Amino acid sequence: MIAFVRDIKTKICISIILLMLVPGYAFCKSDFSVAYQVDNQIITNYDIDQVRKLNNLLNGSSIDRSEVEKIVITNKIKEIYADRLKIVVSNAELNLQIDDFLKSNKITNKKLTSLLRSKGIDIETFYNFVKENIRWKKVLNFRFGYKINKLVIKDLMPLTSTPKKIEKEYEFFEIFISNERWDPQKANLIANRLEIELNNGADFDKAVEKFSSATSKTNKGKVGPIKKSSLSPQFRNVLDGLKRNEVSKPFKVNGGIILLKLYRTRSYQTVKPPKLSVTFSVLSESSDTNASCSDEKEIRGPVLLSKVEKNIRDILIKLMPGESYKFLDNSGLARSVTLCESFISDKQSRASGFENIKKDEEAQRLSNALMLELRRNTTVVKK
Repeated sequence: MIAFVRDIKTKICISIILLMLVPGYAFCKSDFSVAYQVDNQIITNYDIDQVRKLNNLLNGSSIDRSEVEKIVITNKIKEIYADRLKIVVSNAELNLQIDDFLKSNKITNKKLTSLLRSKGIDIETFYNFVKENIRWKKVLNFRFGYKINKLVIKDLMPLTSTPKKIEKEYEFFEIFISNERWDPQKANLIANRLEIELNNGADFDKAVEKFSSATSKTNKGKVGPIKKSSLSPQFRNVLDGLKRNEVSKPFKVNGGIILLKLYRTRSYQTVKPPKLSVTFSVLSESSDTNASCSDEKEIRGPVLLSKVEKNIRDILIKLMPGESYKFLDNSGLARSVTLCESFISDKQSRASGFENIKKDEEAQRLSNALMLELRRNTTVVKK
């Protein structure tokens, strides 16, 4: 019995020693064991878990493990191909992209690091995410830049939703009762009778055929569309006073009497001037104007220029980006306003936006095609 107990104690001691020798991370769900081998590169479970956490943070939603694995494998294939092409990202390029990210999300690098740490994400995971995106864009530019930049999209350009400014146009029918065909007194009687009958439902086409001497008779009396400026004031005044399908009172013209029936009018809204947005700063005169657009706390906007207070707006209109102007504010204090940036925010800027969208779509199409090709020629082994 004593020997049995001694044997059990020995086994327990051995088990404890073995447990102490096994690395602690081996018992973690997100360990560094190999999950996949992509060609001669490996992907660890830690890599997958980091991408999962970063994806959850950036997108605000969680995705399945299998979907994360696809993303990580795809990124690894991209990385291998970029290495093969010797595509690199400089520190300056990386820092510029990170600075843009921080500014657009209004967060400091310190706060970002703290946020990532609270979510269990290594800062290097985020840096690699940014870096690989830059690399892949450079890969696409290296492979397909000539295709993307010369993309013919003019024929695909959508029409502006704001109609162009043109004159008012009329389409109408006419019956010209000629004094040469009828004597003036009889022409007047015919015209007055026609007005009554036609406004009570008589057949206009038959009246045109029987009484009209105008060249429009061959087209059932129809005229137009014709611009307002092409008509005499007399015609314009009559047509402006008619409702659709209403027949006018007869009025005298050179050589006879005429009746008009309005078919329709066309007019278009005036093109609105582009809406200009600006970012600017207003500092005391003693401030360093060279730093006026670099201090985020002092920058105002982007904001529509029309929304800026009038005295500042009148100054900004005259400035070029980067220029400053000294003025006295309402309190009599000397101030300096600097225009940092101005850009069109109206729909008229959609043309360039549409062009960029089409180029992005073409880049995405080429990216997908390249990934299919790379995937076929890549060996992926699940461990």
